[in-house]
Amino acid sequence: MLSVAAEDFSLTTWKGDAFRLIPSRFPPVSVYDGLVADGRVEALVAVEDITNPRLRSIDRLARLRPGVPADAPRLQNWNHAPFAYGNPEGSRFFDHLRPCLELAADRQTALAVSVARRERFLARTREAPIGLDMRMLRTPAEGRFVDLRHVPADLDAKACREIGARVSSEADGVLYHPPERSSATCLAVLRASVLGRSIQTVHYRYVWTGRRIALLYAFDDEGREVRPETLGGEEDVLAA
Repeated sequence: MLSVAAEDFSLTTWKGDAFRLIPSRFPPVSVYDGLVADGRVEALVAVEDITNPRLRSIDRLARLRPGVPADAPRLQNWNHAPFAYGNPEGSRFFDHLRPCLELAADRQTALAVSVARRERFLARTREAPIGLDMRMLRTPAEGRFVDLRHVPADLDAKACREIGARVSSEADGVLYHPPERSSATCLAVLRASVLGRSIQTVHYRYVWTGRRIALLYAFDDEGREVRPETLGGEEDVLAA
């Protein structure tokens, strides 16, 4: 089993743009559309907001830190929601009790990670062939991270969680090599305060065949097609 010495948990500064993909749904549809009369929607939303974890977290932060402006990057929905809701399955290095936001240091790695995770989810739910629309977010980040890039990208999940459990609460997160693209860098951000405002960039369509994601279409000026199997290599396949 890999042994990680105490000195390997020292903090290093990382600053730059980081990337992730989230589902893109157009047009946005209210969960209540077609279920209740229009005149009751506002009241239902008000009741729902009382128990909304994200809104409760923002309210709690405002009371504890009254100086935090309402438009602070950490309160932006895209930045705040991952910490308010968390992932019941946890992340690569942390369990569900320590929510984090996983980002990639470049666009290609963000796509490689996103495609792999979507494939696992769609296979698990036995989804029929479909086109999934996704959008890439660019998020500036600057903080003090534990550099775990010496940890093998193919290390098993149990060992990764054991390493994550030793990460100090003083760390803003960890840097690591993802198994989806072992030559690249990813970040697991533990504090939303190290994030700048997220910005939408390129939209993509993932073509799911019922067994795998076979192709990506980019809705950019070039309208390029990307083969998912090329994303995990060292070559920059997104270069112009």
